[in-house]
Amino acid sequence: MENKAREIFQKALGMKPIKLSDDVKRHYDKYWKLSIKFFEESDFALASFFAITLIEEVGKLTIMRIESLGGKFDKKGFYNHHQKYRYAAYDNLIVNSRVTRIYGNDESKFAELIKKDELFKIRNNALYLENGMIVPENVVSRDTAFLLVCFAGEIYAEIQGFTTGTGPDDWQRILEEVDEFRKTNE
Repeated sequence: MENKAREIFQKALGMKPIKLSDDVKRHYDKYWKLSIKFFEESDFALASFFAITLIEEVGKLTIMRIESLGGKFDKKGFYNHHQKYRYAAYDNLIVNSRVTRIYGNDESKFAELIKKDELFKIRNNALYLENGMIVPENVVSRDTAFLLVCFAGEIYAEIQGFTTGTGPDDWQRILEEVDEFRKTNE
């Protein structure tokens, strides 16, 4: 195992960033902006939907990055919602001291949503009528939406730089947007 890790690390040293196209960068940024927009319009269901979808899209990128480092392409994970959420969260938050410092217990709440495969359920609740004709707006709470938008932003910020081919300015911009969102809506 140690030799495989060393081999992957050596490949990473010579690796080029994935370099996302401008269209793909806009796609990610659109979901981030829509998450904020709908939250600020008090449409917590759609804010949650777009936040979760952004997390899922980051999960796809994470799978491709792992493959580019010499790992096996996880085709099953690429098409599995729960796996994409795990990839995005674990790869981008597992050793993120900013997230631990800022969110405290909320980090554990988000981790539980991932572990218990709740994001897909929330995503569906954010779009579809529930049994008894309950509308999404009555199922997804403000607190849940706030947590999801914040963590989607944190995860989105973490893919900036080497993974996306962007510079530190994009990372800083997104973190500032997360901080502004938190301050404005807490």
